[in-house]
Amino acid sequence: MNIGQVLNIYKAHLDATITKQRGLIAINKLKQLNKYEVRAVSVHIQDYIDSRKVSAGTINRELGVLQSALRYSFKRGSIDFLPSIQKLPSPPPRSQFLTEEDIIILLSETEKNPELDKFARIALMTGQRKEAIVNLRWDQIDFKANIIDFNDYTAPLAHRMKGRGIVPMSTTLRAFLGALPRDTGRVMKSKSIDKQWKTMIKRTKFKITPHVLRHTVATTLAMKSVPMAQIAKLLGHRNTQITERVYAKYSPDFCKEAVEYLCV
Repeated sequence: MNIGQVLNIYKAHLDATITKQRGLIAINKLKQLNKYEVRAVSVHIQDYIDSRKVSAGTINRELGVLQSALRYSFKRGSIDFLPSIQKLPSPPPRSQFLTEEDIIILLSETEKNPELDKFARIALMTGQRKEAIVNLRWDQIDFKANIIDFNDYTAPLAHRMKGRGIVPMSTTLRAFLGALPRDTGRVMKSKSIDKQWKTMIKRTKFKITPHVLRHTVATTLAMKSVPMAQIAKLLGHRNTQITERVYAKYSPDFCKEAVEYLCV
């Protein structure tokens, strides 16, 4: 069996998953490996990497899809050999974030677009991913318990969604949400945030994606010495390892005690 057949099997599997869009993009990029037999594909991986001319993170995501496709075919018995797929060294975690002054400038622009402003403010008061916010329903907000559960348990394969948190509402967030109209089932009326965001960003000095708002929240909390375990829970991380890898260095106490022993 060749790689093209393996990817086609996996493509059919993706039709029933929430990871379909990214998977299909990767499968399209991987098509140059289609003609190679499964047992021979490992020796062609470096040629694939050299031809892509993209970041290590992008390469690793694509090779991750290839790896998943091979494992899927192996588990279902379509292939009897599981080749080793060597990825590139992981790129350093991104840590781009906005300062308090930056946030003021950004919000002065988003307020010109009510939907975008709603998104930005919820993001900055919860630290949640874009998808979790644009799909947030009113029934996920419990004003009696004063919490928002961003996990969508009604979605297909909800357990495979990227981390979403259960967020206690601050006084400011509660007042903000309480003042919004509830004429639809969702808090956001529009899911077309990316296009609106790009238009808004052109008017600013920033070159950022909406995801930077999530980084901003986590970095700000770390700078204020909030425990990593609490930040991880807020972000919806399954454990604190990724939280610590990206944000621990921003804590004022990061390795502070250790370096005191290094004086000469």
